[in-house]
Formats: sequence, C-alpha cells, structure tokens
Amino acid sequence: MMLILLLLTLLLYCASAGVMWRQLATAKAPNTLTWGVAVAAVLSHGILLWSYLASDDFDHLNVASSLSAVAFLLALFALFRAHRNSGLVLRPVIYLFAAVSCIILWLSPASWGANIAESHGLVIHIVLSLLAYAILMLATLYAVQLLYLTYLLKNHRMNALSGYLPPLMVVESYFFRLLSTGTLLLFIAIGSGFVFLNDMFAQGQSHKTVLSLIAAAIYLTVVILHGVQQVRGRSLVVASVVASIILSLGYFGSRFVRDVLLN
Repeated sequence: MMLILLLLTLLLYCASAGVMWRQLATAKAPNTLTWGVAVAAVLSHGILLWSYLASDDFDHLNVASSLSAVAFLLALFALFRAHRNSGLVLRPVIYLFAAVSCIILWLSPASWGANIAESHGLVIHIVLSLLAYAILMLATLYAVQLLYLTYLLKNHRMNALSGYLPPLMVVESYFFRLLSTGTLLLFIAIGSGFVFLNDMFAQGQSHKTVLSLIAAAIYLTVVILHGVQQVRGRSLVVASVVASIILSLGYFGSRFVRDVLLN
C-alpha cells in the first residue's frame, strides 16, 4: 500500500512540475487541469505521510517524517496562490522537493526517531515548529525570487522567464507578509517549548534552542525594520535567508545528528 501511494505521489508531483515548467516556457497561465493534478499530488502526499505515521501508531517523529511534513505544508501553501503567477516559478521547485522528501520518507523506518507518544505538549510544540518553519521556508523561496528579480532589473537582463515573472512589489509584499506570519509562529513555537518541555537548554536540545533563538531574533529585526521604519532593500532579504539557514541547522541539523549519526 505504501509503495503504491509513493509511486502515485511521485507521478503526480513530477507531472504537475513538468506541466508547470512547460507552461512557463510557453508563457501560458495554469489551467484547471494543472491545478487539479497539483491538488491530487498534495492529497496523495498527505495520505502517504499519515499512513507512514499511523504504521507506528504516531509514536515516533524522525528527520524523514519532519522533512516530508514541511514539504507537504509547502506544497499545500503553494495551492492557495494557484490562481496567481507570483509563485508560479517556485511551485515546480516545491513539488520536486516534496517528491524527494516522499522517497526519503519511504526509505526510513517509522519506528525511528524521537518518541512523542507520551507527551501532548511536545506534539503541540512540534506542530507549531513545523508550521512556522514551513511558512518561513516559503518566505525564503520568495526572498530568492526577489533577489533574482532585483538582479534582472539592475542589470537590464531578460530571459525566457522574465516576461512571466510577477512585479517586484508584489513579490516583496508577499515575502514580508509571510515573514511576519512565520516569525510570530516561530516565537509562539519557541514559547510552547519553554512551557511544555522540561528544559529547552538540556543536553541535546541546547544548540537547537540557541540557533532557533538567534534565527528568531534576526527575523524579528527584519520585520521591525521593514514594518516600523519602512526599511527595504537587499540587505533585509539576505538577512532573512541567513536566518533560514541558521534555523534549518538548528532543527534539521540537530535532528540529523541524533537520528542518523548517533543511531
């Protein structure tokens, strides 16, 4: 059953990404069929992830299931703007990333990783953390697109995708909205950790907590500078990308060390 779900999910994600790249090359807007295939891919991914976790009675969470959950959320969030072209270039990348995460998920044993069965507080903390991380990673993808658009405009360069890229202000506006929402969720997630977990600075957790706090501080600084002082520019975008790298090291880096290297 899991293998059939995996193959179906991979087929749908690859088909959706391929059709979108083809439409970009021909400067055509996504049609109903394209949107339907993407919805089916995300739905199949969700069922695959649920089946994987259910096979172990939802007792464990590991780096593979966390990565797949983030990829699922990214693909799901991308559907909400399927009628606009501001994220059209990013969607094929997200879908291919989601497909790879499904392969990693299928190759990983469900009983591997941290035990979450006996702690409802830990589950709440993990769910909030994954939501915050997914939103912030989507903001990071928009940040990369923003840097690319700025580069094209400054150097007066055009390519095959230039005519179908969204206006710079549209990307910038959506980027800061995502960043603000993700930063708020990240602080709530960190706060829930201090409430529900015994010691956020315990051995095995301290580096994750410190890196998460550093990333949160950078995100907050960017949000305040833009929202209060109306600061804009490349430096803020680059700072948010750096914060995303730090946050990724804090979460997936520490989980990779515990789940893979130490076990």
